[in-house]
Amino acid sequence: IEKEMRIRPGVIYPRCVAGKNACPPEDCGGSWGYADMLRTLAGKRNARRRELIEWLGGSFDPKLFDLDEANER
Repeated sequence: IEKEMRIRPGVIYPRCVAGKNACPPEDCGGSWGYADMLRTLAGKRNARRRELIEWLGGSFDPKLFDLDEANER
């Protein structure tokens, strides 16, 4: 908790107020698997990279953070 605030009607609590970067996808292999995934995505186009993008369901931006999506989850 960083500070206490007044409760506003219609707002769901607790809520995220800021963030940075995307979280690792489910079942990516923990922190080591995530690091390997990022290296693969940043590397040359090959069968492993294509397979990973297919598994992810499309492109993955590790720097993306969506505050509204975080609060929906």
